[in-house]
Amino acid sequence: MSGSSGLLLLILLGLLIWLWQNSLRARESAIRAAREACQQQHFQLLDGSIVLQRLMPGRQENGRLSLRRTFLFSYSEDGLQRKTGFVIMSGNHIEQVGL
Repeated sequence: MSGSSGLLLLILLGLLIWLWQNSLRARESAIRAAREACQQQHFQLLDGSIVLQRLMPGRQENGRLSLRRTFLFSYSEDGLQRKTGFVIMSGNHIEQVGL
């Protein structure tokens, strides 16, 4: 293996680790946002989890390139019916929460 291919592999590995850690932080922020939105409406967040539905490049309000993520979660208004909500994030910023 030449030095340049080893360096490229190391850079790619570093980028993958960064993406993984960044995604974990974003997911935790999305869970907090979903929990707060449900509490404000006196709804129940079901399963206490959230699922990444979409990941794509986007731009923040300041024009910087970022990752735009859409997460889905389940909640209930009455404890019987399951409904789906969403959290949209740009980078680490919560853009929108929908119930």
